[in-house]
Amino acid sequence: MAQELGTNDLGTYEYVARVYNENMRLADYKLPSKIEDGTSILFDTNQIKMTMIISNQRVEKVTIETPEPQSATYMQVFEGFEFGLDALGTWINTYHRSTSTHGPASDVVNGILASYNTTNDNVLTVSLTRTK
Repeated sequence: MAQELGTNDLGTYEYVARVYNENMRLADYKLPSKIEDGTSILFDTNQIKMTMIISNQRVEKVTIETPEPQSATYMQVFEGFEFGLDALGTWINTYHRSTSTHGPASDVVNGILASYNTTNDNVLTVSLTRTK
């Protein structure tokens, strides 16, 4: 995995989509095999909205928004990245800090920064980026 991570990104879109999809059981939340450069909304349901910023076919940022941060759907989507990018670590504690205090929290695991923010109306936004 270390060779796939760039210094400023999470890897090629092809790599990120493959490792995410290998860990995703929910067909509606699988990523397409190809995508154009730019900012793309990959899915936008009543439970999850996922966007990615892609430059030169490299994933610079993943953003996941959910009004249901305790849902199994959100957990499965996030775990697709967590397991796929081999970033198991302290993020569950960061998630709990953000959702319990309704505020921001962030932590780095294996060079990937997960930034969480939960609003007072319980909407959680998580961004994954590569630390510099």
